[in-house]
Amino acid sequence: MALPGVSTKPLRSGYDVIIIGAGVQGLATAYELALRGHTDVLVIDKSWPGSGGSGRNGELIRSAFASREWCDFFELSRQRWLELSAELGHNILFARTGYVVLASTDEQLASCERDQAFQHSLGIETELVDERTMRKLLPAANPELVRGGVIQEQAGFAHHDSVVAAYLENAARLGVQIVVDRMVTEINTAGGAVSGVTLADGTKIGARMVLNAAGGAAPAINNLLGVDAGIVSARLEMIVTQPLRPFLRQAVAALELLGYCHQTHRGEFTGGTETTGVDETESLEGSWRLLQDMATKFTTLFPILRGAKLLRHWAGTVSQTPDLAPVLGPVPEVPGFVQSVGWVYGFMGAPAAGMLLADYIANGVVDERLAPFSIERVSSKNWIREGSLVVDAEY
Repeated sequence: MALPGVSTKPLRSGYDVIIIGAGVQGLATAYELALRGHTDVLVIDKSWPGSGGSGRNGELIRSAFASREWCDFFELSRQRWLELSAELGHNILFARTGYVVLASTDEQLASCERDQAFQHSLGIETELVDERTMRKLLPAANPELVRGGVIQEQAGFAHHDSVVAAYLENAARLGVQIVVDRMVTEINTAGGAVSGVTLADGTKIGARMVLNAAGGAAPAINNLLGVDAGIVSARLEMIVTQPLRPFLRQAVAALELLGYCHQTHRGEFTGGTETTGVDETESLEGSWRLLQDMATKFTTLFPILRGAKLLRHWAGTVSQTPDLAPVLGPVPEVPGFVQSVGWVYGFMGAPAAGMLLADYIANGVVDERLAPFSIERVSSKNWIREGSLVVDAEY
């Protein structure tokens, strides 16, 4: 039986736009295109909607970063998150619990102070929190790891499956065709420009534009045209515990531990940690090494977790650039080929990316908030310096 929104109709010979990937990025862009009256759109996924990183992520949402590029882009996304449930007619379970960037050292606190002043200069509402106040906000935290930090009150987390379902059903309702279990094996060109795709069964489908929104498979899609977006597939892991009594209201990014976490409405603690280097393996099996890392770090940060039972431990893949920023927009060397790749914070940024990419595809204009993430920065190595992330950047 087909999922709500997934098409069972035959494929046509051509569409205006083909989107590769029915994750949150591809579906958000399809929905935004349909809102603009562009419904001649086909979304193709090799598996099922949300089967990649969209269904395997930390669900966290904020715009309190350290660079103008990230702040401007993710503030647009955060504002969009506030209205999505009402607009889509679907409860996406966005909880505005607040998002804490936790400093554990004087150096980290000084960095948070600089970041908060910068955020304030851009009109982003955040608050610098001292050690005493932070201990009140995070009473279950190990006091040895609490020095202060920044809180963004109008941030938090949403439910990834609800978000994917809402975008999927609304894009389909507006006329977008979404198909699953279909593999793109070629991107066809004519005169150097994109002309469509070929599927694994030999079916050829024409298109004016093709958007690569394939998540962890994005490098393989780019390789079909020899496009170098500076991305590699990267593997991340997460855990979810048994339901526990409420002890954590806010979403938390712990700088010292390279960790991010929150507690769900049902009491489950969920989070992930990072280690140095990039794991480019494609396995979706959880690893003992990362499980140990997450268990050690989170029980150190929140001693209340000691002895808690794990419900789930999973892995997912994304595509990643050296500066951890996405690659968005057109590929000048291949007219008609568009990128939405390199997403480490893809769930968080999907509403903004969908809007801005839809504007480009519909009107040919690259918004100033999209421009810094162009593919040109890869060839020039003009990396975006974002210092508030809880992932190691290679630059």
